[in-house]
Amino acid sequence: MFSKQYRVYAGGRNFVSALRSLKILHAGESVTYKEPIGGGYYISITSGFWCIDIRKWFLPHGETDIKLTRSGLRLGLREWHVMKQIVESINSKYPTLDTTLPCYMSDDHLNQLDALQCRDCYPFVMDF
Repeated sequence: MFSKQYRVYAGGRNFVSALRSLKILHAGESVTYKEPIGGGYYISITSGFWCIDIRKWFLPHGETDIKLTRSGLRLGLREWHVMKQIVESINSKYPTLDTTLPCYMSDDHLNQLDALQCRDCYPFVMDF
């Protein structure tokens, strides 16, 4: 996972949404959660699989549905809880991760056309 995706995940709504989905999963209810974190990476939680997937997805040529790749990380629930506890340690050991800004906060997203050309925000859009 790249630093921008880590920052979007660890510092934002994705982390909170994933926690809510895990609480629903623990309660035995049906969960289908998939949230983009940039650059074609998604966090997903699905009923029946007691894990959190952080994986790269791609769009095959000529198709409209994105597909999962093998590139990524699958965390079991115990590993997920350990990761939650060490996010602050990771940020202090690697300060560049803590100061990295997500691409949508940079100057090249000040107008709509530039934002739509961002490969982190829109990895599956064809070139203009």
